[in-house]
Amino acid sequence: MRLAGILSAVIVLLGLTVLPCQAQPLVEARLGGQVFQLELVADPESRRQGLMGRTLLPAGTGMLFDFPPGTSPAIWMRNMQIPLDLLFVDEQGQLLQVFSEVPPCTEPPCAIYRAQQPLRFVIEVPAGTAGQLNLQPGDRLDLGDHQSSPAPSF
Repeated sequence: MRLAGILSAVIVLLGLTVLPCQAQPLVEARLGGQVFQLELVADPESRRQGLMGRTLLPAGTGMLFDFPPGTSPAIWMRNMQIPLDLLFVDEQGQLLQVFSEVPPCTEPPCAIYRAQQPLRFVIEVPAGTAGQLNLQPGDRLDLGDHQSSPAPSF
């Protein structure tokens, strides 16, 4: 009986370690004329987690961080496994800043990539994407239906 209890506990623990991450809603966006599927993160915990721990971000994918009004995000690459391009975007979809080929932080202190002004969105895409698409500050990005949705309040 004791062995059965131990085996049950081990099976439960093993099952917990292989549960997939909760999927985020997807936003279809056009960046430089190319369609991307962006995972939407719009709450504090999801924004905090971001892409930490991921070892792969396929071409044509990324993450869309949606911030409350008046936010000037500061992004760092702590606990990241892959390099990224960071796109800082205002409420109208105008690209304000581009940080290209941002490497993971391998040891503290980690570099911090700050918005120069309040904005609504940060988009993280595979490193090299901004260069391949020739994305420049001033470009308009199409965030589809999400662009007209209200900003999060938290």
